[in-house]
Amino acid sequence: MSNESSLRQRKSGLPPIGPSSLSKEAISDGRAEDIDVDKKETISYGKTLNGKVFRVPQTHDMVSTLFDVRQRKSTFDLITLSIMLGETILFFTLPLTAKRIFFTVLFLLWRTGYNVGLGYLLNVQSKDRRMVQWAKKYAIFDEKKRPEVYRWLKRELSAKMGSDYDFVTAPIEYNTWLLYRQLVDIILMNDFTAYMCFVLSWINLSPQNSNFLLDVLRWVGGILMILFNVWVKLDAHRVVKDFAWYWGDFFFLIEQSLTFDGVFEMAPHPMYSVGYAGYYGLSLISASYTVLFVSLLAHAMQMAFLMFVEEPHIQKTYNPPSTPMRRASSQMFDLPPIESASPTVPSFPASARDNSVKSFRRDLIVFKNFDWFRSTDLALALLVSYAVFVPTVCLSHGRDDMTIKKFAIGQALFWRCFHTYGLGAILWMQSRSKFWTRHFIKWGATSREAWANWRTIYNMSLCMTYVSFFTACWTMYTLPSDWTYGTTLLRHTLGVMFILLHIWTSASIYEVLGDFGWFYGDFFIDGQPSGLLYTGIYRFLNNPEKIMGHAAFWGMTMIANSWQVFALAVFSQISNFLFINYVESPHMRKLYGSQMRKDAGLTKTLKTSLQSARTAIPKTIPAEVRAEINKIIAEKAELQQALARTKQVERAVKETVEKVEKVVEETAENLGELFEAAKPRLQEMVIETRLLIDTSRSRILPRVSENIDMNDLHAYALEFPTTSPTRRNATIPHSFTLGTRIEICWKAPMAHADWDWIGVYKVTANKNKLITDISSRGYWRWVSKPSEGEKSEDTYDKSKTNSGMTSGKLVFEGDVLPWEVGTYEFRYHHDGKHNVMAISTPFEITAPHVPDQLSVASASMVLLPICQAALNYDPNVIPNDVAEEFLLMPEKSAKRIVYAIKVLFGVEFAWEVIETCQSVYGLATRILDAKQALVPFTSQTKRI
Repeated sequence: MSNESSLRQRKSGLPPIGPSSLSKEAISDGRAEDIDVDKKETISYGKTLNGKVFRVPQTHDMVSTLFDVRQRKSTFDLITLSIMLGETILFFTLPLTAKRIFFTVLFLLWRTGYNVGLGYLLNVQSKDRRMVQWAKKYAIFDEKKRPEVYRWLKRELSAKMGSDYDFVTAPIEYNTWLLYRQLVDIILMNDFTAYMCFVLSWINLSPQNSNFLLDVLRWVGGILMILFNVWVKLDAHRVVKDFAWYWGDFFFLIEQSLTFDGVFEMAPHPMYSVGYAGYYGLSLISASYTVLFVSLLAHAMQMAFLMFVEEPHIQKTYNPPSTPMRRASSQMFDLPPIESASPTVPSFPASARDNSVKSFRRDLIVFKNFDWFRSTDLALALLVSYAVFVPTVCLSHGRDDMTIKKFAIGQALFWRCFHTYGLGAILWMQSRSKFWTRHFIKWGATSREAWANWRTIYNMSLCMTYVSFFTACWTMYTLPSDWTYGTTLLRHTLGVMFILLHIWTSASIYEVLGDFGWFYGDFFIDGQPSGLLYTGIYRFLNNPEKIMGHAAFWGMTMIANSWQVFALAVFSQISNFLFINYVESPHMRKLYGSQMRKDAGLTKTLKTSLQSARTAIPKTIPAEVRAEINKIIAEKAELQQALARTKQVERAVKETVEKVEKVVEETAENLGELFEAAKPRLQEMVIETRLLIDTSRSRILPRVSENIDMNDLHAYALEFPTTSPTRRNATIPHSFTLGTRIEICWKAPMAHADWDWIGVYKVTANKNKLITDISSRGYWRWVSKPSEGEKSEDTYDKSKTNSGMTSGKLVFEGDVLPWEVGTYEFRYHHDGKHNVMAISTPFEITAPHVPDQLSVASASMVLLPICQAALNYDPNVIPNDVAEEFLLMPEKSAKRIVYAIKVLFGVEFAWEVIETCQSVYGLATRILDAKQALVPFTSQTKRI
């Protein structure tokens, strides 16, 4: 990797990290760059959500405790070892065919338990602390309510803990985490055992069409990948330790200093990316496509676990949205009043109006944001169609095969030359003399117009480069008649993987660079905040597009299996290197100079490994021998690479094998006693599993209680406060304006369930009055039990009476209130299920009144409360008057405003337009301009 490679990215501020500890993947986007080094074991303090600070007892990893015969084994350990031993026995006793089917299914079941089961538990724990709530609900840590369970858990959880752990005084969050760890140990250890049995069941020691050299390469490559996998796991555990390894930050936060070095500087999410290299190493050794495809499926499930479980929690915990600074109010400006408007509405001078209605661009990013109504987009579509259909149609009509192939290859070569050398020359001249910008200024345009035209041409060239190359591959491709012959299936599999890698790399690059960097904004726009910030994929690679940015070309080359396509891919790769070295890098050096780093994270990690190899020699060796070995290492580069990894790996493998042998010898003699001891615990685990399945099912199907006396329904009621807005002589008496807070009073018996909840539904949504059979879509609240960390006094009001009844009041607003005009009702549900105990009278959500004679001022006054409600009345971000610029406009809020504008004014906007208007006044101006342009197809309102 060239030291000159850099990043087309301007420096921008990052939100504060928050807690000083991160989960095991939290550093993948560079958030932990500046965390202090602290490699010594120190006392750590944890903090629960309710603010309780406690000393975190020391824990140990599962391998060292599970296979150490000197450690006392808990019931959970015995269960884990029993299942592992049972799987091992079945591996040696089942016939080959049955063994292959059994362990394939078994591994997929354990993998599902890992990614789906553990993922569900972590997800609900992250959202509303569900596991901690279950522990409180079932009182498993309450000695008075459930003494037997309490004593058993105290004995089991204390078995592997040190003297610094006290079950009685530890917070319930910490004890719940320890209990969750036991389930994790059972699933993860058996997931690994089942996978190893699965691989050994399918191993092919004499594959077809093999030769000695290929077999040697397979085994050597597979073993190296396995050793690399072991190093990744060990190094990752060294960094994140037990707390993050077991997802501790889903339960409580911890104060400790960590150094995210080593493997965490090598690859994003190393535990889930390069940490699965062993899967592919074993696939190579086994020479089985079954092992390869099952491993790919398992790896994909793990990435889905990362995407849908870990990443949302990481963002919520360590990257909360920063509170924007409020800008100056419009009252600071001296604005003349509008004669026809209310005195409270300010007027804007022409310059302010121009800023508020600035143009809104949705540039094509490859084919993203494609719009058939734009001339440039339509022209691109026609050009792509021509490039694709001419070769393919000619082939289908039996034209000269070689001529069509030459045409396709020539077309791909032309677009590669145009994209790399043609556009590269433009950028080279633009960097030195503003060649492109000068042309547009000469004819009365601006630098931003010059950049806008460049973006259109660059995206067109990029699309045609990809399309023409893929078309050339298609003309050279022949559908295999035998997929099992030679490397046919392997080529296609690797080709698809390379294409997916390319897509991920491009998306990661765009995520960091944005439009400005993606379209080389540094070459065209001056005056931007200068500086480099290496985040995301650029934390690990200085220029990922050098190699990984061309992965799709190599993937298609493998699939096409053509030497002409291979030559074209080589030419494309070389051209890209030349572009980076002679166009992009010089411009980056001119702009950023010394800010450009020399070593990326991957390079730094490799250098560190080489350096550590020099100090890996035992001190017991005489000084003369050590000096000689150091000399050999310095001379032999291959020894430098190997020694960095093999020492630690060999030691870990040897110790693990010895521990497994000892445990197997001890447990084999007492197998019958072990199962008898574990039987009661297994029964309890089955019961808990059934409860978990029932809970999971309730998220899809309505949960119905079987122990409800229908006479109790008279004790429940839902009513609107007397202060609610009412309409006389109306079928639906209560009416609320869109976005307005709605209060509802409830009444229930004193002993009502802790998990009662109230939801909002359209009156036509549920035909059954006794059971709710559709999802609430998040429009619900607990009756009297706020979530942890929520201020109950804001939304909950509860009182008791002497008649054995209790009552309260709930406030629905913001995200728990529907943002759609219609007729609704509240429904009171029993104990977290979907039994309906009471239904309120229907109420309407209506649009606010719009004056017949519209002006910018009057439209602004209508929009102001709508915008405030769409932003959940957050005092930190809502505009206080129509002139104040928007501080923050999330997508959800913008879509609410877009819906309101369509209902009120009959004008439809894309949600991205809202923020570009900058203020309520600017939005009102844009609306009236749109209405004027759409006459007579919107309401015929006269503009003042």
